Amino acid sequence: MRKLFVLALITMGFLVSCEIAETDTNTDVEDAIMRAIAADDSTYGLDGLGDIDEEYYSLGKAVSEAQLSLEAIELTSLDSNYVWSFGRRGMEVEREVIVEVENDSAAQALISHHMTGTFIVRQFDRVWTGERTWDRGDSVRFSEKPIDMTTHRRVAFRKRVNDAGEEQWIPTAMTLLSGRAGSTLDIEALEWIAEDSTMVLSDFDTEYYSRRQPLVLSRSGVNQVNIIVSNDVEGEAEQVIGRLGYNPRMSRPDARSRFHSYYTETLENGDKVYVQRVAPIRQHHRHFKGFVEAIDYRTLFDHDYVEYASATLGFIYTTRERVRP
Repeated sequence: MRKLFVLALITMGFLVSCEIAETDTNTDVEDAIMRAIAADDSTYGLDGLGDIDEEYYSLGKAVSEAQLSLEAIELTSLDSNYVWSFGRRGMEVEREVIVEVENDSAAQALISHHMTGTFIVRQFDRVWTGERTWDRGDSVRFSEKPIDMTTHRRVAFRKRVNDAGEEQWIPTAMTLLSGRAGSTLDIEALEWIAEDSTMVLSDFDTEYYSRRQPLVLSRSGVNQVNIIVSNDVEGEAEQVIGRLGYNPRMSRPDARSRFHSYYTETLENGDKVYVQRVAPIRQHHRHFKGFVEAIDYRTLFDHDYVEYASATLGFIYTTRERVRP
């Protein structure tokens, strides 16, 4: 009996030590992944949803500062009777990282950003100064809409040995960063087209792109990005904008190229297709950062529509001289 008791104690001790060792190992991996994320934090976050001063829009495209300084601006607005401006204030971001350890050399990180703030809409009279020119008149209406959006991205990490013989955790694959606010609008898919190569991403929580299968744009060929949007409003009822060409390791905001996608068709299931042709990018940096955002026109132009309805996708991509399937 005494031998059995001693044997039981030894067995229990072994199990406890194994559990402690596994817990310690998981903690070490989590700490290492958190340090790797912190060292390259700008790569995993989302640009374009911070505070912005009020901007004036025509057909969803921001008017440049040079145009705003003119007394008269050529008319291209959606509503010929009014001038509209939009802004964001009090934007705050809370980040949460959950590390899922697979083993001592593989892990995944779920990186979430919860954004809150206020969207501001102003409406002004349009004072006509000519057949196609106008000035901004008196303020007509003002409204605020609360922003509440959470974005998610999964990143796969693997432990590798660098040239110096040191072990380090590096990202090997990731999902698109995706998020939405409101209950009416969502982005269903992203079609990434470069020359004869097409990559379609639709299950944003589980579909990974990686170094072996990256998002690639051609430096010398034809590039196009299609955004598939669902909404409870028929026809062209969204503004779809985005930025390309930003390198997270560069500190030049002017390196970002803003674009406005154009509505082309409605599919049989009711989803709408917005298209943007992308000019060749010839910079030879390692990778670039971009995003697309769809906003419901009711959020922009209807003061009585209280919801901030928006959806966004963020991505990392690279460029090559030639792209083949």
